[in-house]
Amino acid sequence: MDNYYLDVDFEYQKSKSIFFRWSLLFSIILSVVIISDVLLVVLANEKYLVNLIIAITISVLFSWYAIYFFTTIYQEINGVYRYYKGYQSGLQSTDEVIVVSGLGEVKYINGLYAYPFYVKYKTNLDGTDKIIYTTNKNLLIKKDDKLTITTYRRILVKMEKHS
Repeated sequence: MDNYYLDVDFEYQKSKSIFFRWSLLFSIILSVVIISDVLLVVLANEKYLVNLIIAITISVLFSWYAIYFFTTIYQEINGVYRYYKGYQSGLQSTDEVIVVSGLGEVKYINGLYAYPFYVKYKTNLDGTDKIIYTTNKNLLIKKDDKLTITTYRRILVKMEKHS
């Protein structure tokens, strides 16, 4: 029997650390931009127009960075963090299944690499269901393998093979 465990506590702590580190970095950069803009405008004597242009340039550059940050970096790290945060309190289901197909094409979804495969539930052999595997361990499954799987939102957390 092969058991595959996702070390959820480690992944949660890692994603939490990354999330708070990036949030802190963004907050520090925002604070520096605001303070520098205020100081450039307030402390300007006869070079008021030059300082105002510099302050506007800094603000525009920061705005572009903020748009990039919230549309790419933050969305990814927040998706991973929310997944692992929700995992700890979310509902998990354990089922006996038969594998219909092996690992499919790798997809990148919300900061997680996803390897899909299809299974039939032993209790309901009429349809198939897609299960997603997200860890980096080698998963050696073949068609017609009998498994007991534990999933969270159809994402594989634990798997046990049967002969």
